[in-house]
Amino acid sequence: MPPISTAWPDVDASLAVLEPEYADRITSMVAFVTPRSKVIETYASSLHPTKCPCRIITDHYTWGQSFAVFEILFDDDVSWIMRFGMRPMDAYFNTAEQLERKILNEVAALQLVRERTTIPVPRVLAFHAHPSPCNPLGPHFPAFVLMTAMAGATIEERGISTSGSGDPLRGDESKRPILLRYLRDIADIHVQLSRITFDRIGSFMLEDDGRVSVGPGADYGLGPFASAREYFRIQADAYERLAEVDVDVDVAGGGGGGGGNNNNTDPTAARLKRQFVASLWRAAIMPLLDDRDDRGPFPMRHGDLHNDNILVDVEGHIVGVLDWDCAGTVPWEAFAVPTFEVSGDFVDLGYGSRDERLAVHDAFNAALREAQDAPVPPSGRTLAELHNSNAGHVAAYLAYWMFSMACDYDHTGRALHTIMGLPDDMDLAFQKFVDAHSRGSEGIPAVVSLPSISVH
Repeated sequence: MPPISTAWPDVDASLAVLEPEYADRITSMVAFVTPRSKVIETYASSLHPTKCPCRIITDHYTWGQSFAVFEILFDDDVSWIMRFGMRPMDAYFNTAEQLERKILNEVAALQLVRERTTIPVPRVLAFHAHPSPCNPLGPHFPAFVLMTAMAGATIEERGISTSGSGDPLRGDESKRPILLRYLRDIADIHVQLSRITFDRIGSFMLEDDGRVSVGPGADYGLGPFASAREYFRIQADAYERLAEVDVDVDVAGGGGGGGGNNNNTDPTAARLKRQFVASLWRAAIMPLLDDRDDRGPFPMRHGDLHNDNILVDVEGHIVGVLDWDCAGTVPWEAFAVPTFEVSGDFVDLGYGSRDERLAVHDAFNAALREAQDAPVPPSGRTLAELHNSNAGHVAAYLAYWMFSMACDYDHTGRALHTIMGLPDDMDLAFQKFVDAHSRGSEGIPAVVSLPSISVH
């Protein structure tokens, strides 16, 4: 059986598209790990049931925002995955404290999922959440997580595209049953996670007695929150701070462009556009919240459930769900859309064929309607209704783009403007915002209506 890592993306090609300082975070970690392979292999073999010899593959690896990822291959063809925490990107992201919260959050989340669902996830074998003299690999090693590997392919590798515009089947109608199985399995995951609830919003922590509790968010240590409104207020505050930063890079690592898509070379004008969009998001979400769900209980969300983190077999059944370090409990509105790939654009913005996106949206929504024993929050809204609502679209789908595209004007801004039903043309509304800003006034023009817009 070939190593699982043979299916990972080409290293050189992937590094070539990164900014030099980001690529250096990865290559410097590889340079640290490679000469210390024997230490890692000895430790891994000591945890194997038969103490089987192994080797860590350091010439073909992968990575995310926080971790460099390596495969450890044993002589009995068993594979494990080792993830090492990389150095901070800046003073705020991937700090040692944030990395520790993420590791502890993922370990606790995987424990919850393995105990309370049938979702296929890795098993954690060992972890050390921060560099320290008691690190079992040695005092100079970074934080790490060692877990079982999972075999499978992404839905994209099966020839089906759910992440972009255009026909997801790429003209091959024979793949439709594969797509439908995939969407039904995501719906099943969504339902199972909705049954795991807590009375606080935040990320997971492991108590000394092994119980899982909810603590501050793994990303920036905020919370936990007892109220959905307080959670969304803090989220809106974060978008407004993000809008004030003059950057032209993808702040979330998702390829969004970080404000460069505002098509304006004047940094002040571009910043005002981002601030305008951030204010739109705040004004849009607050009236859509249902007070009956404000105090929970709050469901568990994966937090990064896109196709690269989902493995399927040849028939489209999900056989592995990876990368749970962003998991946590969230308000029902934020839970409504588990991944942006199963939500159609509520407004036609010219990004490819809306019909194909809606077909995926509708197929997933149908699977939610057919789900048995799906919990219903205090408001009485079903999971299918939440997925098909303005509240879910703004709180989950557009919130994803708000961060990954840094409050961009043309996508999230126009979508929010349309959903809110503002009386002015988008560009005229922005000009009024600029005029108010120049007079030292804050805010946006009053919202005169918030119609219940169907996804169709």
